[in-house]
This record gives sequence, structure tokens and C-alpha cells, in this order.
Amino acid sequence: MFMPHPDEINADMLAFWNGAGGQTWVARQEHTDITLAPVTDALLAFAAPKPGQQVADIGCGCGAPTLALAHAVGPTGRVAGYDISGPMLAEGERRAGIAGIANVDWRKVDPATEALDQYDLLVSAFGTMFFGDRVAAFANMRRAAAPGARMAIACWRALDENPWMAVPMAAVARHLPPRPVAVPHAPGMFAFADPGHVTEVLAAAGWMPPSFERLDLVLDIAAGRGLEEAVIQSTQIGAVNSWLRNQPDKIVAASIASLREALGVYADGDSVRLRGAMWLIGSAAG
Repeated sequence: MFMPHPDEINADMLAFWNGAGGQTWVARQEHTDITLAPVTDALLAFAAPKPGQQVADIGCGCGAPTLALAHAVGPTGRVAGYDISGPMLAEGERRAGIAGIANVDWRKVDPATEALDQYDLLVSAFGTMFFGDRVAAFANMRRAAAPGARMAIACWRALDENPWMAVPMAAVARHLPPRPVAVPHAPGMFAFADPGHVTEVLAAAGWMPPSFERLDLVLDIAAGRGLEEAVIQSTQIGAVNSWLRNQPDKIVAASIASLREALGVYADGDSVRLRGAMWLIGSAAG
């Protein structure tokens, strides 16, 4: 098992999210927001932002949670949305303009290494599991915490608890070469699945012992748009997309056929519903 250097991981993330990866997420933003709306609602309830607070949204992407946070803190509060993806930040700013939301600062900043504005509340929806050096990243974010500042983040539990991703991955895996053995706690979607590891990271970064709340939801990966949209979403976003990238057309076609068959089992009218399992993690700056 091989773990790339943190600088290499960060460079790869910058290239992906400012290139085709970021553009794809912008194109699929509306679909993704619909699928993850129940997660956004749960995270906002867990974070409990208050009017007038200063909020840091880490890995804000196209801004669905960011805009909800801005509404919650009201005109006397402010949200700084941090992301490394220029295309996604531009989409978030565009959406804020349409909605008439003016209390968000969209920042193309790497929160793992660059200085942040002082905040009362740090929130992140699936944006903290990809840092190359997570201890250094959380220590850097803690340095901007105001006295009494809190953190509320959402992250995925283990793959085997998440059929919404495990089912598509299993469907296409039969057509592809074996994947390398995963490095435990390597940056990626499931890097924060182990509470013990998360607790060690946060303690080393100077945060207080975290709390963990299980969040189990049924996610409609079709976003109410039918089986074919579920297939498209599964091949455009996430692990299946990375697996199929640069594969021969014959392999891609066979994989998509298997994926369609596997997802069809979960079709319910225009929805395709599979279980998702997350942690809601809370802590306070030490």
C-alpha cells in the first residue's frame, strides 16, 4: 500500500477541481443538490447557526449549504465560502446573485494552508476528508476560531454502510481490473469513517474531543428524474466516474449496462432510492 505525499495529493485536487472535475460538478449541481438536500437540512439543524454569527463553510462547492447558512445568520451575520475550485465558486456566486443573497464572501482559498477569516462556526458538508495532511489542515482552520467557536461537519461512514455508492461500484467492478488495496484513512470519500481516527486527528490539531451523531437517510440518486438520470449521475460523479475514465468504449458500455441493471432494482417510479450513512461530527476549538 502506497500513500502519496500530501503536496502531491493537494496538487491533484487543485488540478481536478479547477478542470474537468469542477466543470462536471457545476453541470450536475442541481441534480446533486436535490439528492443531498436531506443531508443539508440535517447538517444545518446540527450546526444550529444563529443570527449575527460569522461562519466558515469549508469546501463550499456550488454553495447549497452556504446559501442556507447565509439565510440562517441573516443580514447581521456573514458566511465565508472557501473552496479550491474556481468553477464551483463562480456557480455559487451566480446562484447567490439570483437569490439576492449578499452576505456571502466566495473565497478561492485552500483552507488547509491559507489564513481564514475569524469565525464563530465552522461547517463543512463532505469537504474535510480530502486534505493531504488532515492534522495540519484542522490546526490551520482552528487558528481562525473566535473564542467559543464550534465546528459541525458531515462525512460519510464506511463504504459497506453506503449502498448508494457500493451498489454502483460493485456493478462496474466486474468489468474492470482489480482495484489497488485501499490505504487505511487515505484521503477520499470515506477517510473519516472511523471515529477513532477522526478523534486522533482533531486532538492532534488542538480541537476538543468530538461528538458523533449517526445520520442514516435514503437518498434518491435519480433526483426524481428516472432511472437513466440515476445512471448518468452515477457515472459522472464519484468513484465510478474515476474508474471508467480512460477505459475502452467496450468496457464503458458493458459497465453502464450492468449499472443500469443494478440500479433498476431500486427504482421506484422516477426515483432510485438507496441508503446513505453519515456522521455528523461536532467539536469546539480548544
